[in-house]
Amino acid sequence: MKGNVFKVQKIKDKILMGNIYAVITLFAWDFTYIVGKFLLEELEPVQILLFRFVLVVALSALLNIKEYHKKSFREESKFIITGFLIFLYFIMENSGLKLTNASNIGFILGTLPFFSSITAHFFTKDEKIEKSLIVGFLISMCGVAVISFSNGISVRIKGDLLMLAAVIVWSFYSLALKKYKFRYSTYYVTKKTFGYASVFLIIYILAAGEKFPDLHSITPGLFWGIAYLVIVASFLGFIFWGKAIKYIGIVKTSNYLFFSPVNVMIFSYIFLREEIGIRKIIGESLILLGSFIMKKKKKK
Repeated sequence: MKGNVFKVQKIKDKILMGNIYAVITLFAWDFTYIVGKFLLEELEPVQILLFRFVLVVALSALLNIKEYHKKSFREESKFIITGFLIFLYFIMENSGLKLTNASNIGFILGTLPFFSSITAHFFTKDEKIEKSLIVGFLISMCGVAVISFSNGISVRIKGDLLMLAAVIVWSFYSLALKKYKFRYSTYYVTKKTFGYASVFLIIYILAAGEKFPDLHSITPGLFWGIAYLVIVASFLGFIFWGKAIKYIGIVKTSNYLFFSPVNVMIFSYIFLREEIGIRKIIGESLILLGSFIMKKKKKK
């Protein structure tokens, strides 16, 4: 009897920690769009990413020097695929951020739980969706359209579409974390996945003729911005996100991202002085309405 009580309490503790990890990661990631906007005034997207990826690998390796595992190619390919998804997501996200408003990025992030639910439905056995998800998804996409197309086709729409593509890639990244169930420490997984992401990024820089960052041009402001992205957003963020998915699943973890549009909108208004116009309010209302419909019907 005591053993059962202990097991139930252990499960409750994991659920609580999973929710805490998700909330912390949510705020840490939402603030990255503000930091990113400032960094993009001085650096190119790929230069920011190179700093971010390489330093995350170095930090993970420093905290995980002794761990080493002999793996089959099949097992190693899981790290390669996950690393490629990280690379692809950040290339799209940073390129999109340069072309559109930070608040627009936040609104589009509000659709991530839908895409995560869809991928979980088709590729997992324990996280299925209901028909209400489709209704909520369509309403939310109308919200995205209001935000992105209200001023006609412009450079900004390219950024919005890049971010929407990044959201889809992220849903597959979350799926990969759940499906692969890495049997190694979180530090080791972070080191390997960001290591491969770095390799893909360097190949991209060379193939696209992009410039590598100049270390001599790094100002104190850039240093602290990069430090935040590396330590808080990437290193701790990815560790906490992985733990949240492990403890409470893809769908429940991703549901916290429904609050991203509001967080980013507030951060953008305070730090970037981006206006909160009527179109943003309408678009955000539609995204939140879609979220509410999905969650309310699911409870019933």
